[in-house]
Amino acid sequence: MKRILFTLSLGLMLGAVACTEDSTKDPNYQPPEVLFKEEAPNYEEGLPEPGPIQAYEEATYGADRPYYPVTVEYQSGNAPVSSWKTANTRLMAYLYGYERQISTYEEYQAVTNAYGSYTAGEKQAATGRFYVKKVGDRWWIIDPDGYPYYMRGVSSFRQGSSARNKTAFAQRFTDNQNWVAVSRNELARIGFHQTGAFGSNGGYGYQQEYNKANSASPFPIAPSFGFLSQFKSKKSKAYPGNNADNAIGLVLYDDWAAFCLEYMQSSAFTSYLGDQNVFGFFSDNEINFSSQNSKILQRFLDINNASDIACKAAQDFMAAKGASSVTDALNSEFAGMLAEKYYKGVKEAVKQVDPGLLYLGSRLHGTPKYLEGVIAAAGKYCDIISINYYSRWSPEADWMQKWATLAPNAPFMVTEFYTKGVEDSDLNNGSGAGFCVPTQTERAYAYQHFTLGLLEAKNCVGWHWFKYQDDDGSDNDSKPANKGMYDNYYQLFPYLSQMAKEVNYNVYNLIEFFDNQAAGK
Repeated sequence: MKRILFTLSLGLMLGAVACTEDSTKDPNYQPPEVLFKEEAPNYEEGLPEPGPIQAYEEATYGADRPYYPVTVEYQSGNAPVSSWKTANTRLMAYLYGYERQISTYEEYQAVTNAYGSYTAGEKQAATGRFYVKKVGDRWWIIDPDGYPYYMRGVSSFRQGSSARNKTAFAQRFTDNQNWVAVSRNELARIGFHQTGAFGSNGGYGYQQEYNKANSASPFPIAPSFGFLSQFKSKKSKAYPGNNADNAIGLVLYDDWAAFCLEYMQSSAFTSYLGDQNVFGFFSDNEINFSSQNSKILQRFLDINNASDIACKAAQDFMAAKGASSVTDALNSEFAGMLAEKYYKGVKEAVKQVDPGLLYLGSRLHGTPKYLEGVIAAAGKYCDIISINYYSRWSPEADWMQKWATLAPNAPFMVTEFYTKGVEDSDLNNGSGAGFCVPTQTERAYAYQHFTLGLLEAKNCVGWHWFKYQDDDGSDNDSKPANKGMYDNYYQLFPYLSQMAKEVNYNVYNLIEFFDNQAAGK
């Protein structure tokens, strides 16, 4: 009966949105807030009163996804912000028909293990390593003990270098191992269980030392590398057109695949191989397969050197296609060809050196995540496609579903997303791809809204918040930004961490809720 009410009311509601004048003339028309009056949400202390019920615009799999929106102000770019846009935003408390199941750390521990995996879920084969598996129609990470795991982590686990940061570090922690242990436990208590890319300043090594001494409370890592830059330097190559933006053209050299194997057999990887608490690795970061204003195929054609390997490859491609001008379709196909060579070279090396190590790709961003050829190639060779997801207030239902179609054998995870509070941060927020929002309150709402959208997608297996700690005072050419889960004094942002915890604790029952909605239950 409740499902019938969903469909009827949302049908009326959406009809009202499409043709308000005609709907209001219908003597049987009732606005959605009247139809749903008996099940209106309880006003929660500390939360704004929501607006009338509506359908979530980016709903996946045709589900209605009714919710009561709150309005949040945001703006792309960097501070100062001259004017704000507004967006309807979903909070867990205002999902129609959902009741939070887990509120305390004790309740959370009762259904999860030290990895943050779901011990009440269907257990799979325990291999002693992380792997991915499609169970029914949803992808899961499986932890070393065989339990289904949905990734919640932070990237850039590192220490700052400013005077205040160093002072705060000395006051909070006795040494580096204490820093790792305290951070691990504090993050676990709000439902984060792993770190991602950019664990510099000894971060990866400190975590591995911690893991060896604390096997009952692991803190897995996902280290990042620079395969392309290492190939250039170690094999004395030149970037095509002497332009670092064209680095992906290096894969056109015949010794690319051999280098990938050589690099993975080198000391750069030694400490990570065979380690069950190394979740996986990233081979590069944000490769410029194309950008909004620059197509890789056209860039290669424009290289003023006929003997350049990338220029020649682009000319041969155009000749084979009988084409005289670059189109979006041709560019996507050409970028996909380069991606095929890139990902295949790395994956073949992984299979020889450590087949149990998850390959997480190259952290696609911007335009590349929308290039069908690139996604298809990544899905063919990566165990998980990694995506740094910016410039959208909500995860895009059509693209998440398209990624599932283009890459049927690999799920995706979001490896960067964040927002920056402008009015209550002492940082100038003059850099960074994340949206600006007014305060820490809106940062907290944005976290819930974005992650709820990811949980709906059956091909998404988790996320990394960017980043562990705010940019330091001297970062980004003295344009630091409020990106962190922690501030520069090594203190969690209270409200952001509270709202993150609500979702993180309940990811498994939220997934069940969303999957039931999609199934019409």
